[in-house]
Amino acid sequence: MTLEQRIRRAEADLFAVVGAEVDESFLELAATGSRVRLLSCGSGPPLVLLPGVSLSAAAWAPLFNALPGRRLLAIDLPGHGLSEPAGYRRGHVRQYARALTDDIFDALGLEEAPVVGHSLGAMFALWYAAAGGERISQLVAMGEPAVALRGVRVRMPLSLLTVRGLGLAVLGAPTPRRVYRRLLAQGLGRAEVAAAPEPLIDALHLSARRPENARTVNSLMHAIDHFRRPRAESVLTTSELAAIAPPTMFIWGTDAPYLSAEAARPSIDQIPAATLHEVPGAHGPWLVDPQRSAQLIDTHLVQPETVNDCV
Repeated sequence: MTLEQRIRRAEADLFAVVGAEVDESFLELAATGSRVRLLSCGSGPPLVLLPGVSLSAAAWAPLFNALPGRRLLAIDLPGHGLSEPAGYRRGHVRQYARALTDDIFDALGLEEAPVVGHSLGAMFALWYAAAGGERISQLVAMGEPAVALRGVRVRMPLSLLTVRGLGLAVLGAPTPRRVYRRLLAQGLGRAEVAAAPEPLIDALHLSARRPENARTVNSLMHAIDHFRRPRAESVLTTSELAAIAPPTMFIWGTDAPYLSAEAARPSIDQIPAATLHEVPGAHGPWLVDPQRSAQLIDTHLVQPETVNDCV
């Protein structure tokens, strides 16, 4: 059985555990020349889901049946999950993120839609909105939005990934499941890993073993970060924060490892239509309490009139 077949088998087990019917397809992105995977579930108004660094679209599975009445469109970002790889270059990541966002919306046939982003996905969405992009109608940032806000510290194990050779060696090394689980708990949170369905841990572990994913993540982390701190061009300035127009909700873990909610609040307060909610968890609070996260997302979005058919 190939690695991709093993990933799909783990995901099938995951979707059975959460009780969701999920369709897989691929999007051909014209401007960036990328081919990314889409996991879709449910029906109704669209909601685009962008995962964090080193995670795949399958990480959103615990939310699939917690957000009724919406067509959930979860994207494997380039070099994540089963999408094709990308090579990131310092000084060009923001430009690429904006083109990628427009590309995804074009491929989905959406003029505009709300977005839920975690970590890297949230940072890409915030960068896009700060640059004047108008296709994100509403935004929910789950966990710290990578290094977009002032004060973030890049901690272990992510700091290792910022070093070119070392990061690739760490990412590309065959890692036993128990070791991967410990590393994931360091990066995402102990409560998150304890609460996550076991097939999700398997799917993420297998996805991380794809050589093209390792190369992508290493190039990305080096492009946006120094060893323990973000590169200056990654962090949103005061004027950029003030330019973010979409109503934005931040859902922050009380044990956030990279930036506390208290330390993030001065930046969030500069966004004209932003709210901040603290919930139990660290960097992936939707895994700790999917229902609570879904309730907060629902309060932020216009309520749909249709019912969910994801089950």
